[in-house]
Amino acid sequence: MHRKKIAYGMICAKVTELSPVTDFFHNARKYGHKIDHLIICYKDFVDENVIEQFKQFCQVTLIQRGNAPFIENNLKDIGMNNDDIDSIIGTPYLEKYNKVAYGTSRNYVILTALFLGIDYLFFFDSDIFPKILKEYNNGKSEFEEVDFVGSHLKYLKQKDVVVTTSDYTGYYIIPKMNFPYLMELLQGVQKEDRFYYITSVDTPVTRDKWQENIFNTNKVLGGNLAIDLKHLNLLPPFFSTMLVLGNECFMGRGEDTLFGPIIYSFGGRCVDIDLLVFHNCFGDFPNKPAITIQKNVDRFYYACMGWIIRNPFFNWLRNEFNSEAEEINTEKRYHALQKGSTSAAEYFGDKRFLDLPQAFEMSYKKLPKDIDHFYNLTDSWKKMKKLLNK
Repeated sequence: MHRKKIAYGMICAKVTELSPVTDFFHNARKYGHKIDHLIICYKDFVDENVIEQFKQFCQVTLIQRGNAPFIENNLKDIGMNNDDIDSIIGTPYLEKYNKVAYGTSRNYVILTALFLGIDYLFFFDSDIFPKILKEYNNGKSEFEEVDFVGSHLKYLKQKDVVVTTSDYTGYYIIPKMNFPYLMELLQGVQKEDRFYYITSVDTPVTRDKWQENIFNTNKVLGGNLAIDLKHLNLLPPFFSTMLVLGNECFMGRGEDTLFGPIIYSFGGRCVDIDLLVFHNCFGDFPNKPAITIQKNVDRFYYACMGWIIRNPFFNWLRNEFNSEAEEINTEKRYHALQKGSTSAAEYFGDKRFLDLPQAFEMSYKKLPKDIDHFYNLTDSWKKMKKLLNK
């Protein structure tokens, strides 16, 4: 019986730093796991000196978004036609806007892993680390390193489990804030359940216990994710939407959120393994994130835009694959967004927030095209899986 091959996968704009990739390599060695391959899907630039350091640990494959002959040639070799290949790895917004959908980038990594003969693929993001923030008090932090690969494999090897995932410790992705009609803004972007947290909490998430509350989930997080590629028949592609507004192309969030419901519809399972690894999402932990800093206002604006662009398709998908999905009152949410976005623009002194209602309308208007795109992708993905299983 051959040993199962393991790969790390990461998506980033450029490769210039050793960490956190080397953190995950050292973590695997510490706990006795051999990593066979590192797959990096990048956009702009790669520092060859950094790559040489990575090669001391395992083989490295670099895949550039929009320029991936390794994937394209392998798809052709198994018999895929040009239209199907374009449905899977096409990047229609790259040349003009230098943007590639999050879902497409993840599919680049999955396809590369499949053609390399990888059995287990582990995703982490460039701001994730294989440790848990146990305690935080008055600026002092206590971390504990955890067995990242082993913790996922323990549950990934169970029957019908396609994906294992979990959340994060560290600061929430949006800094603490409050202003008039914030609740309405959050209702408009379908994040009203975070109102209390955003208005009340300015300390990071910590955990002093883990791997106790294990459960099946529809919520998949791409930065803390493992996939069993032998369940190819149960594996859908990642998918996410995009929107051009004015002279800018915006990327819809949640390619990982859309992943889980489809796996369940195929008869597979996603398991939350209760392993909240550390997310240094603002890049300067332990500094407390402040909404008064421009980069954090930008982050909040693009998060709102990303949720708005995601939501029409997300709502359709939940209704399509889950009979118990909640009814969404789009008119009520639109009016709430109008009120909340006007208040946000005034509070931040940033007119960009006034564009959110228009993005809302445009995203719902283009939903039929997004659904067609999704079905074209899934049809091509099915053909690919059939050809690979020959």
